[in-house]
Order: sequence, then C-alpha cells, then structure tokens
Amino acid sequence: MTVFTAFQRSSRVQGLRAKASSAQDSLAKDSLAQISQAKGFTSAILRHSARYSILMLGLLSISACSTMNNIGKTNTLPSVNYNSRVSIIVIHHTSANFKDSVDILTKKSSRPVSSHYLVPDPSDKSYPHKKLKVFELVPESERAWHAGRSYWAGKSGLNDQSIGIEVVNQTYCKTSSVTHNKPPRLCFYPDFAESQMEILIKLLDGILERHPHIKPTNIIGHSDIAPSRKIDPGPRFPWERLYQLGIGAWFDNDTVVKYWEEFTIKPMPIINIQRALGTYGYKIEPTGIVDAQTRNVLRAFQLHFRPLNVNGEPTLESTAILFALIEKYHPNQLNKLLKIGG
Repeated sequence: MTVFTAFQRSSRVQGLRAKASSAQDSLAKDSLAQISQAKGFTSAILRHSARYSILMLGLLSISACSTMNNIGKTNTLPSVNYNSRVSIIVIHHTSANFKDSVDILTKKSSRPVSSHYLVPDPSDKSYPHKKLKVFELVPESERAWHAGRSYWAGKSGLNDQSIGIEVVNQTYCKTSSVTHNKPPRLCFYPDFAESQMEILIKLLDGILERHPHIKPTNIIGHSDIAPSRKIDPGPRFPWERLYQLGIGAWFDNDTVVKYWEEFTIKPMPIINIQRALGTYGYKIEPTGIVDAQTRNVLRAFQLHFRPLNVNGEPTLESTAILFALIEKYHPNQLNKLLKIGG
C-alpha cells in the first residue's frame, strides 16, 4: 500500500510536471509569436515614419524654395518719401605723403580712420603711378570714419551724413618751446598742384551729379566742422575757384563792401557776430565775449573765407564777409541778426 501510494504520487507529480512543461512551452511559443508580431509592427512603423520624414523634408524644401522665389519676385512701387544719406561734403588734407596716407586710411590701428576718396599730390615721391588719379577707399553708400567729433548746421557726428575727401598736402606745424607768453603754432601750408585740383574738381562734379540736393553751404572743410581741433584743408585751398566752377559757397564782393562801410560807422556787437556764425553753420555759443570758442570758430571761418588774414579776431573785414554770406544764403535770418540789442 505504501509502495503503491508513493508510486501513484510519483506518477501524479510527473504528470503535473509534464503539463507544466507543456504549458511553459506553449506560453514561450505564444510570447515569441507576440514578440515577432511586435517587431514586425515596429518595423512597419519605422518604415512608415522614415518615409513620412522624407516626404515632409521634401515638402518643406519645396515650400522654402517657393517662399524664396516669392520674396525674390517683388514689385516696384516707388515712394517720394526718402532722401540720400549724403548731405555734406567734407574736404581734408592729409599732412602726410601718399604712402603713409594709404596706410593710415586703409589699415587697422588703435585709432582707425578712413575717407571715401584720396587725391594724390603729383610732386609726392611716394606716389607710385605716372598718371594722377583719384582712389576710392570707401563706397559713398557706406560710412567712412573721417569727421570725428563734428558739427555743422544743427547736425552732429557728421560721418553718418557726409562724404569725406582727403587731399594729399604735407602741411606741418611747429610748436614753440617758449614757456612764458607762448605763441600759437607756426604752420606751413604748401600749395595745391594744378593737376591735383583738376581731378578733385572732376570728383566733386561727379559727387554733386549723384547727390544734387547737397547745398553750396554744405561743401566745407574739416576745420569748419571741428574748429577747436582742425586746420585743414588750410588757407591755400582754393574755395573761391571752386565756387566759380559751381561748387560750394562764396560771398559777393559788392555786398561785402556794403557791410564793410556800414559796420565802419556802426560796429556789430560780438554777440551778433556769434549768432551769425551759428546761423551759417558753425557750432558756437552766443556768450557776448571774445572767448576761446569764438576765436577758434573765427579762425576756421577765416581759413575758409578770409585766408589772407587768419587771426581768430572779429575783424571788420571778416564781419562784413560773414553778413554778406548770411544775406546770400540765409536771407530770412538777416534782419534778426542785424538787430542790435535784441
């Protein structure tokens, strides 16, 4: 009995184990089948996803090209409400020879400067060409760094709205070693060569053709826009000759004589002179005294309009020239500026 029962139990255990093993095999087969199905489904998804991504990239590429093509095909509808960047021409001299000027105006430095044009001097030994020609350093549409701290006719920072022309002219100045009653600098100004002026005039004519709205009074020197710092292009620059060719501003002699006689009898107060200088374009405060700023501005004015007598003083001749210019170019301001005690 005991033996049979043990055998019986053993048979049952073996049967249960066989069933369990069969169930495990069936479960394993089902799991493998499910995994296989899942892999197939995943592969299908990945294949469809890749195809979708490629399709979307193609559509985006087509869309971008279409958009760019649409942007490129613009229609012109001109507006009258605009103006040119350029409203002023500033003429400089280099105080250096051609080679050094090129280095200064075109190469990197701790204090970078540039100009739109450089006009060589035919007598300059550093100039390497036989024929004299103008060099463009910066396009007119771009902003050259030539004016520095500057002001003219209500506008500051004139690099933004001007064309700068550097003319090679090796002016130089000496400072006295005297410690007491120190005199001002002694400067030497070479003449400008005829051939140099000829190509400069052609350059200016071309600029004025491209920018016809530039006023005569806005064709000026560096000393005009920075009278406390600059002396260029100096007293030998031929402003009157340029005016006779239709470039820039100049006074009428008969009008100067009229004011010269009038101011001989009734001198113009310094505050009126200061206001007139400000009206013409210079930066000056009407203080009523002949202070440092007034002398600097008068010197700049004389360098431009009275080069035979550059002393920074409100002379009768300079005052008569100033009011002749006001009558010619700012006639609406004349009566107010002539009023004494107003």
